[in-house]
Amino acid sequence: MEIKFLKAGKGDSILVSSEGQHMLIDGGDDTTFLFRELDHIHSNNESLNYLIITHHDSDHIKGILDLFEQLQQGRYGEPKEFIKRVYFNSPRLFKGKIISINSNRLSYKQAFQLEEQICHFDLLWDILLTDESESFKVGDLNVKCLSPNKQIIDSYSNDKGAYLSSITGGDWGKSLKELEKYVSDKKLDNAAPNESSIVLEIESKDFRTLLTADITPIRLEQILTDLLKRNGNKLLNYSFFKLPHHGSHRNITLNILSKIKCNNYVISTDGNNNYLPNKKTILKVLKQNIGENIKHYFYFNNEEVISNLNISQIERENRNFELISNNKDYGYCFSAI
Repeated sequence: MEIKFLKAGKGDSILVSSEGQHMLIDGGDDTTFLFRELDHIHSNNESLNYLIITHHDSDHIKGILDLFEQLQQGRYGEPKEFIKRVYFNSPRLFKGKIISINSNRLSYKQAFQLEEQICHFDLLWDILLTDESESFKVGDLNVKCLSPNKQIIDSYSNDKGAYLSSITGGDWGKSLKELEKYVSDKKLDNAAPNESSIVLEIESKDFRTLLTADITPIRLEQILTDLLKRNGNKLLNYSFFKLPHHGSHRNITLNILSKIKCNNYVISTDGNNNYLPNKKTILKVLKQNIGENIKHYFYFNNEEVISNLNISQIERENRNFELISNNKDYGYCFSAI
């Protein structure tokens, strides 16, 4: 079993593999390492059993468009044989609405192109909703969709194009001590495309993880509150937890973190996404266990992000956490957990 957080530019591209089956979640906006992984899968006469596009966002979609260009050129043989099933919650599939190609929003234009390519290749295409979709298997891994629900996608499909940029000032130039007084859950992301993100829980008998895409904090708290109730109000144990929206402090809250038991956190970005991740995100995580002797580990798929954060070794030791660089040239790989 392997879960690979690929170097994919400023976006996400996650490859989940188990027992010869594969699931690709998003394509980032740089396909250098993605294509290398897909070439390896194809050379082994294996397929992408599932291709999941979590939401309309350029740094998640562009790499998939690049993949479809390669499919057009025959790089991976018969497209329907290489990509067995696509999950993409598009308004076209959900309500028969076609996104306007004349939209001035890059992500919407790319979503239109993506829809066109999926139809062109006649790929098996479906929506993935928490209230309508069954869990499914990738090898011995059980994959469950926790969001979005029908109401969220219905609302998003009727949206005229609301899009809230998450650009905020960076905090890399300040020490953790200087930033402590600015840690707050007041200014949060509520972008409609991010709220519509597909959130996946993956587990086996040995581990459990949550892949959060760019989910908004209000929606993520709703998801975890529901899981907590079903778990008898016992903290939710995760082997590792992907911090949403490339480590933005506007997509994580103290309330969210209070519902989980985890000391391994993943941040996926190359640092060229509006000064993400935020150091305030790390401070929020550390706040949950003040006074407890718990060491936290933050895993990065791009080594340069650690130097960008500019967190001294003394700060790390004093607050009992580590920043862990990619363990492979293609990113960070969790294997045989």
